[in-house]
Amino acid sequence: MATTASFETTEFRRSFTIETDELLRKRLIWYISIWGGFSFLSLIVTIVMLVRGVDITNVLADNWQRAFFIFTSIIWFGAYLTALLVAVGRRVSTQSIVYISMGLIMLDGTLGIGLRVMDMSIGPTAIASFVFSHFIACCLFPWTIRQAILPVAVIAGASGLSHLIIEHDTLLTSLALTAALALSTTPGIIIIAIKHSQRIQKSTNKFLNKRYGMLRQELAYARQVHEALYPAPRTTGNIRYTYKYEPMQQIGGDYLYTKITEAVDGKGEKLSVVIIDVTGHGIPAALTVNRLHGEIDICFAENPDISPGELLEKLNKYVHLTLAKHSIYATAVCLRVDHDREIVEYASGGHPPAFIRGIDGSLRDIDPTTFVLGACADEDFDAAQVEVEFMPGDSLIVYTDGAIEARSIEGKMLHIDGLRRILSAPVMPGIENGGQGQWAERILNEVTAYRGGIPPDDDTLTIEIYRPIGAGEAQGAQEAQAESEPVPEPA
Repeated sequence: MATTASFETTEFRRSFTIETDELLRKRLIWYISIWGGFSFLSLIVTIVMLVRGVDITNVLADNWQRAFFIFTSIIWFGAYLTALLVAVGRRVSTQSIVYISMGLIMLDGTLGIGLRVMDMSIGPTAIASFVFSHFIACCLFPWTIRQAILPVAVIAGASGLSHLIIEHDTLLTSLALTAALALSTTPGIIIIAIKHSQRIQKSTNKFLNKRYGMLRQELAYARQVHEALYPAPRTTGNIRYTYKYEPMQQIGGDYLYTKITEAVDGKGEKLSVVIIDVTGHGIPAALTVNRLHGEIDICFAENPDISPGELLEKLNKYVHLTLAKHSIYATAVCLRVDHDREIVEYASGGHPPAFIRGIDGSLRDIDPTTFVLGACADEDFDAAQVEVEFMPGDSLIVYTDGAIEARSIEGKMLHIDGLRRILSAPVMPGIENGGQGQWAERILNEVTAYRGGIPPDDDTLTIEIYRPIGAGEAQGAQEAQAESEPVPEPA
């Protein structure tokens, strides 16, 4: 969990940095074009007037002052032009662009201090210009609060030292002027604080929406891959099966595997079935199912005639050695229907009891034969395979615990007895073959109705494996079942 959170934090920082880089470069170009262009035009006008000897109200009366002003103006222009070329050229990192943007503001403040130290009456105006340029920068640049404060701290400190050491002001005066300069930048810093908080929130929402969309796409694809592992229902032949699956989330940890040995000259038809219920839900459980699917494929590839008991033992060994160390276990049913022998070979590792429903409505329970998979080592695990008679007209009902653990609106659990009542209910007249091939869907519908619209708390998989009989036999069995039902006394 910590690794996932760290990965998501890294992803967000990378996304936020890219967004900041794009915004900062764009805003820096705006700042240089607008503020730099306006200031540059003012400088050009001032320099032209100085060169022509025009009196500009004795602002720069001394030749040294004029030389200093022209020299610093050239430096200022060169710095802004270089910053513009760098921002457009994308030759440096985001952090460098941040330093460049702060550097331009500090350059304005430094020039203002220099003009003031040279006893130019334009000096105070230049300091005020620094405050204004800082305010504009705070409105434009995607700075952090620290990045907005740093230029102010540097210029305010330099200004205070200049007042105290070079301009020989008193300590109190120097401190007062320094505090006044720092306080004058407070509106810009407040704006930065609000903007930065809003930008983080906006970027977070954008990042989460993007990740959510990607996750939905990945889940949809994962569900396609997961459902592709399931076999298609078999509605022809001497041995048939149907199933219904309702995962708690988009994908889940219930799984069905089938393998058919086709009949040759009407003999030898067998159906092997594996039903697995992995602990947990969602993606982790589905990933575990994928691993078990591969292990089952290997088992049948190595031994196509592997018995249910032997297969269950191999699955237990795999879960115990690879998954139990991560507290992942599974219940499973391995069975094989032998058409010629009219039996079901059955081994169940901690799975809920299965039922064989006769065409006459009778029920036979098949209890678990051993422990949950992964709970004990291979040498301590005995599948204890059993054989059960499976005649024409019989339906073998297997399900995962989501069916019997369904809760009503009042919180009452359905339990095995509730499922037994569903299976014992008489088949409505007109239903073909005594309801064979419809029990998986009927059970899931009954479970859904029992929940009363409440979303499922667990994955639910229901399977019906059946040997069909003729329509006439089915009708006779239904009539026999109806005759066996007690006749209600008149009210």
